[in-house]
Amino acid sequence: FVRRLGLALTLPTSTLRPIPRSCQIFSAAQASPAKRQGLAGALLVPRRHLGSFRERDPDSVREWATDTEIKEAERWILKFKPQHLPIDRMQTNFSRSGGAGGQNVNKVNTKAEVRFSLSEARKWMPRYTVKRLGALYDGKINKRGELVTSSERHRTQEKNLKDCYSKIYEMILEASETPKDASDEKKARIRSLQRKAEVTRKKRKTKHSEKKTFRKERKTDRAFL
Repeated sequence: FVRRLGLALTLPTSTLRPIPRSCQIFSAAQASPAKRQGLAGALLVPRRHLGSFRERDPDSVREWATDTEIKEAERWILKFKPQHLPIDRMQTNFSRSGGAGGQNVNKVNTKAEVRFSLSEARKWMPRYTVKRLGALYDGKINKRGELVTSSERHRTQEKNLKDCYSKIYEMILEASETPKDASDEKKARIRSLQRKAEVTRKKRKTKHSEKKTFRKERKTDRAFL
């Protein structure tokens, strides 16, 4: 019908369902040439290894990070404070805001945007933290390999700029989290749950097998009738 009328059918972008972030796997090899050049050694790790620390196996980090890198990040983050952010290494831009402020937002550039290069961040941040930043926040990385953060919550540039720096600091804290070894009690509980799950699985298979056997016997009985 559409072809007969000579019309072009266009779907709005709102109807297109994006790939869930949990299913995305990002690596430096899959990035564009410009993005690979900007990252310059800031190795990104598949997202399946870098979900929430509370929802995954703590040992998964050790699949791509060495013990030396983990210990370095632990020592560094203990001393790192908000005032230690290298603001001089970050680029700041201001633009019109769509947030609170009424007509004021149409007159003043109150929206703040802060960006910094991940490859340059290796000079003031541990390699472990840079890796996790690139993997956890790959959606905030532009083609030049810069991590971009913006804020338009407030009516003034100063407050929005502080909010951007606060966001960056929280990102760094999250990216610097290191895996904690499970206690003996937790390990015993995990083994117990695994044994119970195995027993349940075998019972389910046995029940399914008996059901299939019963169906075959019924078919055989009907054949002799």
